[in-house]
Amino acid sequence: MSSNRKQAPALPNLADAYRLASVAAVDSESRDAAAQLAATELRRASHPGRVTWAPTDQTEPDPTPQTVVDGDGDLWLRTPATGAWTMPSFDPAHDAPRCGDTLTWQQLAHEYGPLTSLADDRRAGGRR
Repeated sequence: MSSNRKQAPALPNLADAYRLASVAAVDSESRDAAAQLAATELRRASHPGRVTWAPTDQTEPDPTPQTVVDGDGDLWLRTPATGAWTMPSFDPAHDAPRCGDTLTWQQLAHEYGPLTSLADDRRAGGRR
């Protein structure tokens, strides 16, 4: 997962999910996926006006948001010409090497989800 340096205020993140008893009770091989799904539900409950996609949401939303916040609170930007996603604040000293790659929606959602829109507008990027 990426770093926790730039978290959106009051937006639940993966660290919050890992502290849940339900996530801690899951076997270690499944804990990351359980934390991602728990963080998805925490975000949806605490920010109902913002769209949050789970790591299992592999179909790119239409319309596609141009910015999202990942499970750790890091910002990702979409390049309109290619549809690829990049982390503008990537710092190899603090972030996992994969965060420096150009990712597809599917890769970004699966590896760094949940993804949450920055806009408080449920019309942005789908119904979730």
